[in-house]
Amino acid sequence: MIPPPGAPRVVAAVRQDVQRRIRAILSDCELRFVGSGAELLRALDETCCDLLIIGLRFDQSSTAQALRRVLARDGNFPVVCVRGLPFSRLGDATLEASRLALSELGAHNFIDLLQYPDDALGNERVRTMLERLLPRRRGAALSPP
Repeated sequence: MIPPPGAPRVVAAVRQDVQRRIRAILSDCELRFVGSGAELLRALDETCCDLLIIGLRFDQSSTAQALRRVLARDGNFPVVCVRGLPFSRLGDATLEASRLALSELGAHNFIDLLQYPDDALGNERVRTMLERLLPRRRGAALSPP
C-alpha cells in the first residue's frame, strides 16, 4: 500500500520478524525500517521523522544506548519502544525494569506488542496508542487499513 500524501513518516528500528506487524499496524504511514544503530542514525540524518519506533534488542546494540544517541541529536519527535518478540530468559520484573529505564531516558511510550493479539482488533488498539503521539500538522488521523 502506498501511503497517501502527507502521511506520517515513521522510522522503525525493529527486528525483521517484527516488521510485518509494524506494517499491519501503521499501514497508511510512510515507513522506513532500519536494522542497526548506525542505520538508525543515518536514517534520521536523511529523513524527517514524525515518530520513531525502537524495538527491544533490534540489533546487537543496546536499546537504551540507541535511545540516548537519538535524543542527544534530536528530540523533536516522539519515540516509542516496543517489545515484539518473547525473551527466553527475561521475566516480568526485567521487562518492567526495561520499561521504566527507557521512560526515564526519554521514551514517550513503551508498548509490549505481545500483550495485544496480532489481529485487526489488537493492531487497532496499538495504532490508537501510536496515533496519539503523531503530530496533527500533517493531516488527518490514521485510518484503519
